[in-house]
Amino acid sequence: MEHKTTALDPDERIYRKLADSPFYQTYRRAFANATGLSLVLVSADEDVTVAGQADRYGSPFCNALNGGESACRRCVLEHRCLARTVTDKAETMTCFAGLRETMIPVRAGNKTVALLSTGQVFTTPSQSRAFGPVAAQLKKAGFSERAIPDLEKAWHETSAFSIERYEGTVTLVAAFALQLSDLLNRLLTEEANSEPQIVVKAKRFVNAHLEERLSLDSVASHVGVSPFYFCKLFKAATGMTLTEYVNRRRVEWAKRKLINPNARVTEVAFDVGFQSVSQFNRSFLKYVGVSPTRYRGTGEEVGQWTRPAAA
Repeated sequence: MEHKTTALDPDERIYRKLADSPFYQTYRRAFANATGLSLVLVSADEDVTVAGQADRYGSPFCNALNGGESACRRCVLEHRCLARTVTDKAETMTCFAGLRETMIPVRAGNKTVALLSTGQVFTTPSQSRAFGPVAAQLKKAGFSERAIPDLEKAWHETSAFSIERYEGTVTLVAAFALQLSDLLNRLLTEEANSEPQIVVKAKRFVNAHLEERLSLDSVASHVGVSPFYFCKLFKAATGMTLTEYVNRRRVEWAKRKLINPNARVTEVAFDVGFQSVSQFNRSFLKYVGVSPTRYRGTGEEVGQWTRPAAA
């Protein structure tokens, strides 16, 4: 599927190029046909959600749970938890329903740009599994008594792999992730070469001084051109104004800092360079879709924050 990329954030633009590449699409289909599992590539800067992601290769149980307009909250939280733990190596999680999933990073240098997910399968023998505890969790999550029998049927229809087979599958995905990383680095090189050096230099300056006051005049002065010329050039190259770019990068940094449960929202706002909490809240809501407080309360897990890498 083709995407319009002119007005996208640079990270999102690169991710979509990667996801739309024939290389990824061909491997994704081959993986699904060979294993019966769904291979999913998600942006590392997005909230991982499972709503509406049902497909013919996905777990029947996950499809039944999350194939409609709304996703199971427990699934959303566990997916986010898994995604947040991924750094430079694969991480595996077994969900409340007993299904195992692994996420593997696709990296450019020290930065994770995307995550590959293996899909969800059982890795325990059928005789060791019982649906009773799962049903209890589903009822707590708000699913009606009427829905439980259909979900139980889908749960029993979900594939089971031996540990050896599952580990072999993860190894294949990890090898593919390395190949995708090579493609990602080529795409980033092409992206950098396609932008005027003035814009590249400006982005580096912005990302090195995110927590400071950044004005159009100061950035234009740093790259040695007039504010008027820089404004036109930056907008034409990125599809964003300088203010939009700065606020996006600050919000990305704030998302990482909010993972730390000891970091207060007010402190994070000023730490990443916003001049007021109201400005931070507006920008966060615009680019993330929820307020910082709500984002903090929807399952973000403890982790290490880092300054966003330069685009």
